[in-house]
Amino acid sequence: MASKGRAQRIGIWIIAIVMTVGTLGSFAVIILQNDNQKIDQATAAADQQKKYEAQLEYQKQQAKNSEPFGGYSARSFDQAAVTEVKTEIIKEGTGETVKATDSINASYFGWISDGVIFDSSKKKGADDTPITFSLSGVIAGWTEGLTGVKVGSVVRLTIPAAKAYGATGSGAIPANSPLEFIVEIKKIDNSAASTQ
Repeated sequence: MASKGRAQRIGIWIIAIVMTVGTLGSFAVIILQNDNQKIDQATAAADQQKKYEAQLEYQKQQAKNSEPFGGYSARSFDQAAVTEVKTEIIKEGTGETVKATDSINASYFGWISDGVIFDSSKKKGADDTPITFSLSGVIAGWTEGLTGVKVGSVVRLTIPAAKAYGATGSGAIPANSPLEFIVEIKKIDNSAASTQ
């Protein structure tokens, strides 16, 4: 009988030790898993930051390579005076009227208040390359300013910061910057491939 009691006590001790080791092992796994997750999150954040910095550098390089098209030029303007979207018709077109839901093909260049061009469909040493884009996929100032304009028109858009890139800015565009653009609408192109 004594050996049966002793065997039970040994069995209980073995079970207790196994449970203790199992519990401690589980805690160790949880702690290591949390550490690995923190490392993964830090790595992902660093990768995202690198991609963001590369995109900013690309946009700045694009700005350096951009120039006006067709004899037009950028000019400095008073950014405090820009409170609403203004569309100045430089040359009236005779084509269809653009709707806010249209995709259009256009040549353009844009600049900030000091007259520095930040983007253009015309790059230095190259021909103007009009782009096709949906007016529902661009800054609000473009959608508002180009809706109702006829194909073939050349317009100067003046856009307040709130309807451009706002407090975040974008690439070579500082935060809270009003913008001006010269845009020549070449055609309406609502084909499925026209979205940018």
